[in-house]
Amino acid sequence: MPQTQPRRQRRKEARPAEIMAAGLKLFSGRGFAATRLEDVAEAAGVSKATIYLYFDSKAELFKAIVRDIAGARIGAAEGFIDGFEGSTVDLLTGLFRNLGDVAAVPEIRALMKVVMSEAGNFPDIAAFYRDEVAFRGLRNMARIIERGIGRGEFRPCDPIATAQSVIFPIIMNALAQEIFGPLPETNPGKFLAGHFEFILRGLAADKEHRA
Repeated sequence: MPQTQPRRQRRKEARPAEIMAAGLKLFSGRGFAATRLEDVAEAAGVSKATIYLYFDSKAELFKAIVRDIAGARIGAAEGFIDGFEGSTVDLLTGLFRNLGDVAAVPEIRALMKVVMSEAGNFPDIAAFYRDEVAFRGLRNMARIIERGIGRGEFRPCDPIATAQSVIFPIIMNALAQEIFGPLPETNPGKFLAGHFEFILRGLAADKEHRA
């Protein structure tokens, strides 16, 4: 018969995840400034002292949430790009679908909402999100575009500027859904399909480019 961990031990190992889940829910609902660690502790069913066993401060809790939810997904995307051996169009197709799936994750949308609303008052957490998520995501997309240009599959262009053109509309669409809820006369799936077609047509190497 396989051995199982005692319930108390399993509970202890689950605490960081429970604390982060409670923290994100409160940060998104109340705002980062208005949320106290005491509130997070109560929502997670632990004491404030327990939170300090895992996180040194409210800012460190938020950074841990970013690493767990967004950083892990970006790391997976980087591994996918590094190991891909097919055409750049197929690579971009796979990553684009992943972007659409990630942008639909409620926790990702909640993180973006917190950063957008609190960036002015908490530049430290905004800078952390920028470096750990936004810039890494842009660089990953730029790498794909550079790959396509180098292989003659995409026309010459500025990789970073083009990566912004790919990613930013997806982010803004996700934020709109998070802030306003389902929007009348819009369809996220059709938006992504249309946006992707637009991007591929713009990148195609056989299309004449006029400055």
